[in-house]
Amino acid sequence: MSIDQRREDFRLARLAETSLIAEDIDDVMNIERHSFNPPWSRSMFMEEIANRNSVCLVFRFDHQVVAFELFWILLDEAHLMNIAVIPDFRRLGIGQHMMKRLEETCIQKGVRRILLDVARRNEPARLLYRKSGFSSVGFRKRYYPAINDDAIVMEKWLSQNAKHV
Repeated sequence: MSIDQRREDFRLARLAETSLIAEDIDDVMNIERHSFNPPWSRSMFMEEIANRNSVCLVFRFDHQVVAFELFWILLDEAHLMNIAVIPDFRRLGIGQHMMKRLEETCIQKGVRRILLDVARRNEPARLLYRKSGFSSVGFRKRYYPAINDDAIVMEKWLSQNAKHV
């Protein structure tokens, strides 16, 4: 199926969002393996489900898990830990939708700022974050040793709460 056909089909159905549960882990790990090297382990995802500071969401299209995102909320700050879309569903706007849901959830919970780390060479992710209003604010040398890459630290101050110095 071509990307244009998937785009057309995607418009015809709603993307369903649910909390990540143990039964979703196999599907999430499949997406993770296609997205990151090295991928998170099963136990890492299980720890996130149990972590009271973690928000773990999966997104389904026609009952198939096609994406997930995990972020922490600590006091008035959030940190995006992991986000991915299955390869066949990339470039359909799901990533942008997930970033909007992240921001909406954070606003509801009184979060002032969202932080994330992204691999310097992961240009598609960096582009998504820039389109979502994030700015580069830092650099972590060799943060991702398994892929020999640095991290760019990005942040977004939420509009309801202006940045205070």
